Amino acid sequence: MQNHTIELTEGTSVKGTVFTSKLKGVKPQVYELNEKLFVIYEFDTPEEREKGEKEFATKTASMNVVSYKSFIKRNILIFYVHGEDLNSNQVPFEKEIQEALDSLIEG
Repeated sequence: MQNHTIELTEGTSVKGTVFTSKLKGVKPQVYELNEKLFVIYEFDTPEEREKGEKEFATKTASMNVVSYKSFIKRNILIFYVHGEDLNSNQVPFEKEIQEALDSLIEG
């Protein structure tokens, strides 16, 4: 993703946050983007990713979670926990993240 004007730095898993918990047995890679949590889950298949998304939705159904944006490509699920105003139409780095994902070579 560093070729698309977004610079990730290695982050640390934050205990007690749903964003870094295992989904369908997959432990995420944790980074920071502009000092905000950026979490990447790599599932074995797109079907497993869908199950992971459903598990996340179930876990957070009754929670009041901080503002985030999810990104999906094949078997990849990304959460960018930007913390911006819920009413804002602008998510920082949204375009760059999506372009980086779209550039992934279909394998």
